[in-house]
Amino acid sequence: MIFAGRLDTPVIFKSATNTADDTGGFTETWATVQGSPTRAEFMPLRGRELIEMGKVTSKSVFKLRIRRSSVINTACRVVVRGMTARIMSIEDYGRQNDMVLWCEATEVC
Repeated sequence: MIFAGRLDTPVIFKSATNTADDTGGFTETWATVQGSPTRAEFMPLRGRELIEMGKVTSKSVFKLRIRRSSVINTACRVVVRGMTARIMSIEDYGRQNDMVLWCEATEVC
């Protein structure tokens, strides 16, 4: 069950779109998903910093609980608390009116 008071974090969901450019190719852009939830419950899980190819990389894994939406899938990205994260998996049991998204944000410092 989801309580409205816990949906205190603003979120923006984005999906990839291909736009034709002047050279005959395509450019991938990210557009906001229309009809997607705008608030979520943010649940941090873990974070770590590591060195990859000589650069410090920060990774954060967290869950978001949102109201059920048919337009959200694992091909979408989510922008939350200044981080852009990919959706790794979605828990949707069909009996409740909410979904839990497992997300991972990676940032090069």
